[in-house]
Order: sequence, then C-alpha cells, then structure tokens
Amino acid sequence: MIRNLDERVGYQIGVAAHLIQNTYNHKLSEYDLTVAQAKVLYMLVNYGEQLQSELQNRLFIKGSTMNGIIDSMLKKQLIEKNDSKTDRRSKIITLTEKGKILEEKLWLSTKAMEIELMKGFSNEEKQLLLAWLKRITENFKK
Repeated sequence: MIRNLDERVGYQIGVAAHLIQNTYNHKLSEYDLTVAQAKVLYMLVNYGEQLQSELQNRLFIKGSTMNGIIDSMLKKQLIEKNDSKTDRRSKIITLTEKGKILEEKLWLSTKAMEIELMKGFSNEEKQLLLAWLKRITENFKK
C-alpha cells in the first residue's frame, strides 16, 4: 500500500504550523521572548489579570511548563505574581507597564507576519480557513 503524507490534512497542518512557529520564534527572539511568553502577554492584555491556573488552561499547557514561563517573565519584569486574596495557594498574574509596551510592539510586528501568511487569500477564504481550524480545534477538545 502506498502512503502519501501530502494528502493527510493533519500532516499539512503540522508542516504549516512548524513553519509558522519557526517564523514567529525568529521574530520573537528579537525581543528575547518565546511564543509561549508572547501568548501570555496577549492573554493578559486581552483578558486582564488572571489566576495562573486560568492562563495555563487557556494556553493548554501543563503546570510545570506554566511555572517555567512565569519564572522567566518575572525575571524580565513583564509580569507580576501575587497571592490571591481569596485563596493564598492561587497566584494572580498581572501585566506590568513594561509588559504592556512590549505586547503592543509584538502585536504590530506580528500583524505584518499575518499579512504575509495570508498573501493570495481573499477575506472570505481567510474566514473559511479560520472556521475550519477552529472546528478542528473543537474536535480535539472533546
């Protein structure tokens, strides 16, 4: 039986995701950030301060991974970590002014990358692709 990976949707998504991730990593390295750290900045700008466990769930990562991300961002003074007033075991993560400024720069910088990524696609095609990718994501969340 002949196997053709090029015809597998999962394989093509994986290849595209790998190339996109590499491009983002290269751009983010200019700011001494990882993709995961940039996502944390985005989540804090978009949703405000959050419990560390909420961030972890939104990013679909393990607690130990989240701890590493938080520690490195604390050292860079991009976030603050404080005890929750209702549960001292829980930690509240807040964006610093330095983090807000950096996230704004990243948002503008990655917007150009997004334009390059979608070159040749109509707005309708982009919306359709987004809908399909979100559906795939939902299929794996169940």
